Amino acid sequence: MSFSNWRQRLGRFRFTIVVTVLAVLCAWGGYEIGNARLKFLEQERERLENRITRLQGTIEDLEYQTNILKVERDVDRVAIENLQGELRSAQDHTSEVRRELSFYQRVMAPELDADGVKIDSLQITADGGDVFRFRLILVQLDRAQQQLAQGSYSITLRGRRNGRGVEYNVLELAELAEGTGSFAMNYFTRVNGSFKMPEGLSPETVQVNVRTRGGQRTSQQYNWNDLANAGVAMQGESN
Repeated sequence: MSFSNWRQRLGRFRFTIVVTVLAVLCAWGGYEIGNARLKFLEQERERLENRITRLQGTIEDLEYQTNILKVERDVDRVAIENLQGELRSAQDHTSEVRRELSFYQRVMAPELDADGVKIDSLQITADGGDVFRFRLILVQLDRAQQQLAQGSYSITLRGRRNGRGVEYNVLELAELAEGTGSFAMNYFTRVNGSFKMPEGLSPETVQVNVRTRGGQRTSQQYNWNDLANAGVAMQGESN
């Protein structure tokens, strides 16, 4: 049935009412559909916001745990470094105690060595720049008469400078007090000092020579690299 037929059968008034009712129904339906869509979108937005909140909380928890792990790692690293430092210190101290014990055993038990004066050890350590510190220890071996061991000693630094072999008196380089180079001792004597490496010198060896008042001689030659790299006392042998 056509639109005109509907209009004729219902009449103008009735037709207007029907059209109005249909328009109202359509408007109401559209409104309800719009409200339902809006409600759905609001629910979806709320759901997504809740999910975002949960994810942000998870991220914060993970960041917190990561920070804790970093702190624990740093604490462990510091603790390990401290333990390693303490271990090195303990090892160094043990080595020093052993050297001191060995030294005093040699001093108090001279019968284990030959008579006379022995070059016990020579130590050379870097003291910054071209400055080096040295320590020489001489030990008295002949103490049967409880007399002072007397004599003289020298420390000679040899190397090359401008392609030529040269040597220097370490005691002169150290500018020690007058009388240095002679000794009068019971048991042992220790000589300490520092010197500046001559400019342009490539050091090779250090030789210690000792002569007692009785005419006994002993000497010991050390390789410079062994002395400088070891940084510890190197024992000598009587010749």
